[in-house]
Amino acid sequence: MWRVVSAGIAALSMAAGLTGCSGTGLLIGVRAGQPGLAEMLPGGGWSGFDIAVARYVARHLGYRSDQIRYTTDLDSADLVMGPAREPYVGPYLVAAKDILVRARDRDRSLKELAGGLVCGTRADTLGLAGRFGAEWRAAHLAEANVPAACGPLLADRRTDAIIADAPVLAGLSAQYPGRFRLVGRPLAQERYGIGLSERTESWRDEIEDALRRMYDDGSWHRAVIDYLGELATQYEMPPALEKR
Repeated sequence: MWRVVSAGIAALSMAAGLTGCSGTGLLIGVRAGQPGLAEMLPGGGWSGFDIAVARYVARHLGYRSDQIRYTTDLDSADLVMGPAREPYVGPYLVAAKDILVRARDRDRSLKELAGGLVCGTRADTLGLAGRFGAEWRAAHLAEANVPAACGPLLADRRTDAIIADAPVLAGLSAQYPGRFRLVGRPLAQERYGIGLSERTESWRDEIEDALRRMYDDGSWHRAVIDYLGELATQYEMPPALEKR
């Protein structure tokens, strides 16, 4: 198996800050290297749709911008943004897992991926690995620690396709203008929610209220336009919040 390593990602949790809600601030867990959803900027700040939702909710909970910290150590966080894990509030986004190819390449069917080179994280390619088997994984899969690490491989023709959630692929495509395109063939569906810790599980109602306000005042839709790029027209309405 050929493996992709993205420099600097391992150090992000240290750079993100270590203050939790039990201290003077709120520690929010994010999955770094997710273009369009959560990316650490060169200057040290964070950007993306997940970040926009997190900031809105944090402000509703009474935290100032300087009291919000981010970490990639999800187990230490007060709240966790991303694919829903129990217990959580949401969803604030429902995304399809899709395929990204070079702009001039033909579409790839699921069957054709069995004979091609594919890049993706372990979580994103778990279904393919289970379907095609260990030999395929060893010969055809470049396992990346973050989706962003796959971009250079596709651009340099070292892989034929990238598998990830569609908003991430749209964000990645925006970093390579005119060079990539989404196939638009959903492989699975992912629900994004705000994961709660033992310290914050009692905040469920307040967080749900924050999401409803974000939906109602137009902030959610503005974040969709700002961060989800070519997919914005697919998200004209926010998802219904689950009753839990």
